[in-house]
Amino acid sequence: MKKIWFIGLFLLLLSPFAWSQKAGNNGFSPVFNLEQKSLLPDEVKETSGLFMHNGRLWTHNDSGGKPILYGLDTTNFGVVQKLTLAYVKNKDWEDVCTDGVNVYVGDFGNNKGRRKDLGIYVFPLSAIPDEGDATIEVDSITFRFADQTDFSKRKVHDFDCEALFATDDYLYLLSKGWESGTTRLYRLPKTPGKQVAEVVNGFDSQGQISGADYDREHKILVIVGYVKSIWKPFLYIIFDFDEAGVKLSNRRFEMPQWSGCQMEGICFFDDGRCFVSAETSKAFSARVFVADFRNWIEKNRKKSRK
Repeated sequence: MKKIWFIGLFLLLLSPFAWSQKAGNNGFSPVFNLEQKSLLPDEVKETSGLFMHNGRLWTHNDSGGKPILYGLDTTNFGVVQKLTLAYVKNKDWEDVCTDGVNVYVGDFGNNKGRRKDLGIYVFPLSAIPDEGDATIEVDSITFRFADQTDFSKRKVHDFDCEALFATDDYLYLLSKGWESGTTRLYRLPKTPGKQVAEVVNGFDSQGQISGADYDREHKILVIVGYVKSIWKPFLYIIFDFDEAGVKLSNRRFEMPQWSGCQMEGICFFDDGRCFVSAETSKAFSARVFVADFRNWIEKNRKKSRK
């Protein structure tokens, strides 16, 4: 019996290698090794989104948490600063991002598919004090998905979203795709008020996307997600991001060694390196990792010169 169990485990771990021999033939390794940096404090045990500012890693909890952004020290990852968003609730905060001018907090988790109050809270980066806690007033973008017509309560649908990123001109959302297993890319104006999220692209994500970040200077998009049921995390790196041509072949990385770890947030903290956070799950406590993409970025640059 032990022998059969061992063979089954071996085949499970081997599967991403076999898959990526076909998909990783342009210099991309099939399995990605994350560096675990630290466990996270209980205050942010449901960490769901990340961004960097003023040398601190900022995060928030998801549904039902307080309307607070927590600033973490990047040495010991303790909470050193708190920003309370005034007069709002955390109905289901799923991601946060910045475009270098403003911060955008996505309250658009939609597990049951019936929300008509999807929103994004907006405030200037300059409102964040260098030290100390603060309460910040925000503007709001309220929106609907252009292609959603059914708002009945259901467990499986394609109108849940957990990933938000910003370019210089637009906000973008990546759907979670519980029903289809694929992801739609939505574009949204940055202007506060009522807006419509328009579908501009999509791809077969082979799993549920839970977070994203965009390096505007180098036009690099990174995505984190997991395969449902087995909770096997994955990463995507997309060079030369263009909403009209999202090409993801040869850019997916598997992390079978962290199966059961629910990775939710990702953000760049310098050229080619990202923090990745995981919330508390049945198998793991909340923690933060570093993903180092520098080797793959350099490989892509060399190929681009040829």
